[in-house]
Amino acid sequence: MTTAVRDVDVRDYDVGVFQGLNDFPVARAYLGHSRDYVTELGDVICNYGLHDVVGVTLLHRHFEIAEEEMVVREFVDNVSYMTPWNVDALPRVLPYLWKAQVDGGRATYFPLEFCAYPPDNQVEVERDLDRLTGSTAFLAAFAATLDDLGLREIFGLAHLRSRDGLVLGDDETLLETTDEERRILTLRPARAREVQGLDTTQTLWVYRPARARMGAVINAGSGGVHCAAHCWVHCTGH
Repeated sequence: MTTAVRDVDVRDYDVGVFQGLNDFPVARAYLGHSRDYVTELGDVICNYGLHDVVGVTLLHRHFEIAEEEMVVREFVDNVSYMTPWNVDALPRVLPYLWKAQVDGGRATYFPLEFCAYPPDNQVEVERDLDRLTGSTAFLAAFAATLDDLGLREIFGLAHLRSRDGLVLGDDETLLETTDEERRILTLRPARAREVQGLDTTQTLWVYRPARARMGAVINAGSGGVHCAAHCWVHCTGH
């Protein structure tokens, strides 16, 4: 049966939704059974012309956060650091990851993590976010596809502008490492040969429309799929 989503609601941050995410090892195990579906999700993104705005992310958390915290990404010298910040002491931050829930024909999107963008980027990022939240037909279709495929707990949406503070060379990818004790995620450019041989897991898929047929995509994936752009995210050190 195909899920019918008639209404879309984009909510404010709810720490309980973040706390309910799968731990990384659990999410990685689910990915092993669901990887083939990332192309179908990419089809939805490309069909609505939002491939330059969002990609598909593997939903997971690396550490616990308290009731008064949220995870915020900031950029320092071409490195991104993601740490828990107290919600009462936040500067201006914008969401870049969402989880969809579907209930009774309504799709609800909850932001999970946020980005402290440089002031010069704020206006363009907000314009992108307005375009995304205003695309209710896309949000409904994406949530319905997740629900139909049983993937609501596995995949979500990622705003691609969240990588704007990082510059990659021609032979570089992004490598994410975790310091669980200090609750810090570090995302930095790394040469492809540095990543080879590590126990890594792809957690972000970026798409572009294929020319051969409407709705087809070329995704930044593995397993023989051609890469659309060298903008993968990997998790290692778990």
